[in-house]
Amino acid sequence: TAGIRRKSKVDYGPEFFMVNRALRAIRRSDVALLVMDATTGVSEQDRVLAQKVADDGRACVIICNKWDAVVDKDSSTYDKSVKYFREELPQVRWAPILFISAATGQRVGKIYGVIDDAIEAHRKRVSTAILNEVLRDAILWQPPPARRNGAQAKIYYCNQVATRPPTIVVFANDPKLLNDNYRRYLDRKFRESVAGFEATPIRWIFRGRRARDVMKNRQMNGAPGDGGAGTSYPFPHAD
Repeated sequence: TAGIRRKSKVDYGPEFFMVNRALRAIRRSDVALLVMDATTGVSEQDRVLAQKVADDGRACVIICNKWDAVVDKDSSTYDKSVKYFREELPQVRWAPILFISAATGQRVGKIYGVIDDAIEAHRKRVSTAILNEVLRDAILWQPPPARRNGAQAKIYYCNQVATRPPTIVVFANDPKLLNDNYRRYLDRKFRESVAGFEATPIRWIFRGRRARDVMKNRQMNGAPGDGGAGTSYPFPHAD
């Protein structure tokens, strides 16, 4: 993604086709390397590209080049730089950050290892039993929100239905009651509790389901083929 300018500044010609090929490459890729200049920081175009990588469900690695050109580095420069890029690129807050120097070769050799880890994360699959254990702990720690009219969101269970990126379906009584803040909370808790999601987005799908249908089919929990072993759902708060 290095060298892509804002669309309004791109004239019809070689650069126009280069930009369009780069955007198509994001859609076809498993892992996107978001290359930025460590000396100039994050631009608006970087944010647009980060959003596109996340929207397309691609694994991502943030590559900050020209680390050797950053002046007045001290023991806190690295941590401050990581915090800066995390705050400026919330769209890919889960992406690993690698500070390199193409001129000196510093950490360039680590790029291939980070790409391999990102591919593995993008194709990661987690058993239904583990997912629901994490979901149960997240709900007990912070129950779903309630509206002023008394409507209460009730989450029944979840399971992973796809990879590339990992896609998790969450069944609730009314998905509209789960606001964006709570959905981001679930994403954060899953990343904290299940290792291996560091370089990939998690695609969340929230579906409505009646409680009696969940009770009728509650043996769906557990890993496929294990006969429904594990904790019975819905969770206690959904009774």
